[in-house]
Amino acid sequence: MSISDSSHRIGIRLGAAVAVSLTAVALTAGCSSSKSSKAAGTTPPVATTTVTTGAAAATTSSSGTVDGGASPSTAGSSSESAKPTTVGAGGPHDCSADMLSLSIAPLREPINHVMISAKNTSQLPCHLNQYPELRITPDQNSIITPLDTSKPAQPTILLAPGATAYAGVMTNAADGSGKNGKNVPSLTLTLESSSPDGGGVGRPTTVAMPASADYIDSSAFVTYWQSDLQTAASS
Repeated sequence: MSISDSSHRIGIRLGAAVAVSLTAVALTAGCSSSKSSKAAGTTPPVATTTVTTGAAAATTSSSGTVDGGASPSTAGSSSESAKPTTVGAGGPHDCSADMLSLSIAPLREPINHVMISAKNTSQLPCHLNQYPELRITPDQNSIITPLDTSKPAQPTILLAPGATAYAGVMTNAADGSGKNGKNVPSLTLTLESSSPDGGGVGRPTTVAMPASADYIDSSAFVTYWQSDLQTAASS
């Protein structure tokens, strides 16, 4: 074999080896590219947070509040401002004697009259109903007659804290027609109930009569509660 033939064969073998190497490199690059593409197209799952209150569950939103409007930090809690500070369910109740400052004062006109004042000294409004039940003695069955003509269209006064209601009392007849008159140092007062069954509210209260106008006879009467003194005096 000649030198030229040997050189030719070596060149063919080197060319084949280079071709095989290039093919392997190309295949390896293709596989790597395919794996990278698959990895880039994969999206991981999105996690959610669930907050449970009692037996119910709610998903937390991006604002940090639980669906339904309650803040996670305050859900299920209470504050002092949420506590009722006024009357409860059912609205104002009947006035009781311990909610009122009760007094009796003489009137210059009309003569033989005194005025009962009932001031709400509590922090709550209350209902003052009908008229004051007045007795000359605590054990007396009959009461001083209420004056029907003084009955207002709405015989219940909603007495706000600090407000005063009035009831006038004629103590004796100016013409002397009354009977069984006597000096009475105090009257026993009972507040009317708004209940259909009637009856009083709380215990009867003793209210002192003014010494200058404590003579009472059988002609005495009392007006219904009024929201102003003039109306009570002129009834």
